[in-house]
Amino acid sequence: MKTNFERIKSDIENLAKYNATPELGITRSAYSIEDRQARNYLINEMEKLGLEIWEDGFSTLFGRRPGKKTEAPAVMIGSHYDSVVNGGQFDGTAGVVTALETMRVLEEINFENEYPIDLILMNAEEGETFGPSTGVSNSRAMMGTLTMKELETVKNRHGQTKLAALRNYGVEPDLEKAKRDPKTIKNFIELHIEQGPILEDEGKDIGLVEFIPGIGRFKVRFYGETEDSTAPMTTRKDALVAAARFVLFMNNWMLSLGDTIAGTVGKLNIEPNSNQFVPHFVEALVEIRTFDTKTITPAEVKDSMSKELVEIQKDTGVRCELEEMARIGYSNPTEPSVMDQRNVEKMKEICHRLDYTYRIINNGTGHDAMIMADFVPTNMIYIPSKNGVTHHPDEWTDLEDVQKGADVLLNLVMAIAME
Repeated sequence: MKTNFERIKSDIENLAKYNATPELGITRSAYSIEDRQARNYLINEMEKLGLEIWEDGFSTLFGRRPGKKTEAPAVMIGSHYDSVVNGGQFDGTAGVVTALETMRVLEEINFENEYPIDLILMNAEEGETFGPSTGVSNSRAMMGTLTMKELETVKNRHGQTKLAALRNYGVEPDLEKAKRDPKTIKNFIELHIEQGPILEDEGKDIGLVEFIPGIGRFKVRFYGETEDSTAPMTTRKDALVAAARFVLFMNNWMLSLGDTIAGTVGKLNIEPNSNQFVPHFVEALVEIRTFDTKTITPAEVKDSMSKELVEIQKDTGVRCELEEMARIGYSNPTEPSVMDQRNVEKMKEICHRLDYTYRIINNGTGHDAMIMADFVPTNMIYIPSKNGVTHHPDEWTDLEDVQKGADVLLNLVMAIAME
């Protein structure tokens, strides 16, 4: 069974119109006017299919195709339709559109599913909107791990807290009502662009995910003293020298731990950022990815970084400060999110049947699926990203590849909705 290319193309193009930055990529931030416009479009499309439509206590949008087993747990499919500032038209949206198209095909063929099928459309996945570790909000609300503290404290680029932005959007959040019993979900399945070059480089149509790496984030600040570039080398308290030593430590430390963990110091903010002065301040942003649960614990990660910073401070005279950037209520780093292996095997068979090439790919970034995997059987499908570019106006996935992903999703849903 296959999906309809023209409908997929139309959805992608229509959703791209709801955009605050025409000619500069896609900007559809959570709780914005553009969010509301896209939402209305999606509601209209669901109404055409006669789905049972509702919102939870956190503005997450659902559309249900009832099953013969009325009280049975639902197969849940979908993704997010919000974007970063000046992003692309496929991140998140591809998962929304392919799930919507799956529902259309099921209606066209009068598919008689045993289990209910829920379309889930989420509008607050991007962590950029309210800052690092504040994303995947809808899935956290649904699984009961989002807190009022987060809603009341984190702010977007307009200075609004998440709570104020929700209220301005017309939603009075009720986190208790947003919770959903995991027992009511049979499977959660999310299609997403790869956000990397592997599928394109290897000429593969589909990426099948066995696990999503865990994630940890930290800020490290170095406080030195500003001096002119003529200051003697022996008396300096150079914040950048201290930061450079930390960067080298991170690289060597991660290498020593093997292939089951990776760490990156990906951004440095330097003051003053000038060749004429000794830097008095540096802030480094650290991201750690974990590929197993055994190599090192979150407590050991923090302890090792803290001990190194003590030594750096002692040797350089630069005061060092470590701040965790964990999601409230989660470890830092989190553990990898393991996908349902039975469905991975089903998707291999589907790819063979459809004559689509595939490979296992486990180096993806964070998605709502990583939250859901802690509570319900979960799977992800990746489709290629042109040149690996994402969160950028040049982000692109060939529409033929979007349809192939939709075909795999459709056939998987048909299989597990009848088990």
